[in-house]
Amino acid sequence: MAQVRSTFNLDEVIADIEGHTQINAQRAAFKAEAAIKRQLTGQRSGAQYKVSETGKLHTASAEGESPAVLSGDLRASVTTAPAPGNAKLYYVGSDKLYAVHLEQGTKFMEPRPYFVKAVKQALADIRRELGRSMN
Repeated sequence: MAQVRSTFNLDEVIADIEGHTQINAQRAAFKAEAAIKRQLTGQRSGAQYKVSETGKLHTASAEGESPAVLSGDLRASVTTAPAPGNAKLYYVGSDKLYAVHLEQGTKFMEPRPYFVKAVKQALADIRRELGRSMN
């Protein structure tokens, strides 16, 4: 009876799997980042007021809506970065202090959720990226 045999270097296989896992984690993080930025786009239905610096009319977000874009600083601040020391972990977020205030609200303002809402909406895409095969 004929036998088929194969030899392989386990270290190379593990390195290949880890590299693929890193790529999938990065792709998933970028999907989350894109979803958050999409959430910070579009018209809102809150109060309207004139912006003093530009004189233009601005429509703010209503309670429960994602934040309305005035300058675009929050959207531009949403980034993806690898976690130090862990190539398979990525951080997605903003370095703007007010990002947390908008997401969670304050004693003066109801939440303007955008982050968790966007990630939940993109969860199927994120899971698909994490589960991609090595083909």
